[in-house]
Amino acid sequence: MLLKSTSQLLVVHPSLSLPDMEIDQSRVAAQINRADFNRSILEQIDERYDLLVLDWGLERPDARGILDAFRQNAPETQILVIAGDTPPDDPVDRGADELLIGPFSDEALHSTIERLLLQKEYEAVIDEFFRLSTERALLESELQSGLDVANQYQSVVSELYDYRERATSIRDEISSDEFNQALRQLLDE
Repeated sequence: MLLKSTSQLLVVHPSLSLPDMEIDQSRVAAQINRADFNRSILEQIDERYDLLVLDWGLERPDARGILDAFRQNAPETQILVIAGDTPPDDPVDRGADELLIGPFSDEALHSTIERLLLQKEYEAVIDEFFRLSTERALLESELQSGLDVANQYQSVVSELYDYRERATSIRDEISSDEFNQALRQLLDE
């Protein structure tokens, strides 16, 4: 499986029907959680969500406030905004990762969700790869200084190899356009 666990989606949309995202039909598996409109949406914001699917047409609660709150309180969560028409205020400029304007097919929605989840995982894997690369360089320096860090060095090299393999497997699953978009977003951060 490309992702280490089932992704968590929060859908803040009163009527959107999402296609099943079981692993046998998708590149990723996802559990779909629907917002409870009888409770405060702000109370439902949680870092455990990998993706927020947000109806830009919401007035109560205000979609713009929900987007801002997610960016502030759960910055690692990917945000997909769904709009009926081209909105006068661009949600991507406000911090959304993607805007999908209707009407769209279930297939377009499904592939957008998959791409955003794969992109999130790819970014996390690359971040860890770079962290491990830095740690390996530091350990190499310590080895050359005569410190006894050979076991730790071997462990980091092994992890680094595993993360390189994970990055490659995710990269192989996404199209060139999806990869270029993920890379642009990664470099913008």
